[in-house]
Amino acid sequence: MVSRIAVAGGGIAGLSAALLLARQGYAVDLVERDGPPPEDLAGIQEWQRPGAPQVRHPHMFLGLFRHLLCTRLPDVHADLIAHGVDEVDMTAPPGVEAPADATDLAGFGSRRATVEWVLHRAVRKQAGVRVHHGLSVREVVADRGRVRGVRVDGAVIEADAVVDATGRRSPLVGAFTKEVEESPCGNVYHSRFYRLLDGVPKPPTFLVPVVFAGGEGFGGGLYAHDNRTFAVVFARLPEDEALGRLRETGAFEAAAKAVAQFEPWLRPGNAEAIGEVVPMAGLTNMWRELSPDAPPGYLPIGDVLCTTDPILGRGASFALAGAARLGDLMSRHGADPEAVSAGLRAYARHEVRPWYEDGVHDDVERTRSWRATVQGRPEPPAGLPLSVLAALAGQQDQRLWELAQLRANLMAPPDSLGTSEVRERLDSVLATGWEPPVLSPGPSYTELTDALAAHSG
Repeated sequence: MVSRIAVAGGGIAGLSAALLLARQGYAVDLVERDGPPPEDLAGIQEWQRPGAPQVRHPHMFLGLFRHLLCTRLPDVHADLIAHGVDEVDMTAPPGVEAPADATDLAGFGSRRATVEWVLHRAVRKQAGVRVHHGLSVREVVADRGRVRGVRVDGAVIEADAVVDATGRRSPLVGAFTKEVEESPCGNVYHSRFYRLLDGVPKPPTFLVPVVFAGGEGFGGGLYAHDNRTFAVVFARLPEDEALGRLRETGAFEAAAKAVAQFEPWLRPGNAEAIGEVVPMAGLTNMWRELSPDAPPGYLPIGDVLCTTDPILGRGASFALAGAARLGDLMSRHGADPEAVSAGLRAYARHEVRPWYEDGVHDDVERTRSWRATVQGRPEPPAGLPLSVLAALAGQQDQRLWELAQLRANLMAPPDSLGTSEVRERLDSVLATGWEPPVLSPGPSYTELTDALAAHSG
């Protein structure tokens, strides 16, 4: 019988799991290596999170994430809205009134730290949760095939089950891993955060809280976040040293100014930088399969089992989804750790694994195209991916819009657009003479590298 649970890791997966399990009556010990968040949201930009470097990069929280908040943690959702998070309604295309039976669908952009700050507020108020900051979980303690707790710095926290939410570099999962699949994402990110100054109207985005840039030889975007903050990010090939200068503050600013669609946000007098340029490299898509003899009660969720390219914005959603599925399984099978472990494995294989494969495919195709551009090799023009084409054409067809947005927001599986209905609706839109709008009018790869070359410093 499970009564006490140790949750290792205090990111989105661990905080959400701690809340959901404590609300079922379990006694929860949450162990987090980093220090606590500031008391005031105004200090969030200075919160040091060395255990979660992704916090320092832009985030988009997809429809699945928002749906799970509204249905599983409505108080957290309400607190996010109260603390400056603006949602983007995706129920219908912009300017179109949604039909009464349309699926409720919305997402939002926010600093990752803001979301975790609000989750921490809920955890602090939650009876049944003890939080241990500044401790690192070293191993799962097991005896006779059963989980007995976790070993932390110099001590053991006793528990009947251990939720591993420590992320892709989990110190725990190696002892229970059967095999690992990895595929390079093929990119390096450079990001910087800004804040719109008081009195400056918020410029528009396009369909989602992102302004896109690039697509041939590089990628990028401007992500609208909470409380008038936003982030600019560029993605490049790891071997592309011409764009490697993006790591320099002056060069990064020169590149950002070369993107015309960023200008309303970054023009002088509109915004101020609130952070340095931060890189993120060495990224891989990763899938772990657990050994059959992993002890019942070892319960990995989120990035421990699967990571995909951060540019796709899927990690936070699957962190919360994993916590929600764990909560459901504990509600049904809390007296049977083996059934809970089996249920988590089945969920990962059948519902998360297809998105891992989808991410690998997209990264391979994008890397091939970018390398051709950077190396000056002719590349047959690639058509828009079906998921993108359907979303754009959906501005002319509400049903197509809904199907495309459900997939884009992880509320339908990756293959959900491969149907005759989607094909017929796309053909009908194209037959009218409609052409998809340009997602990013520039700059080209050459224009961006020229802007960097012209920058001295």
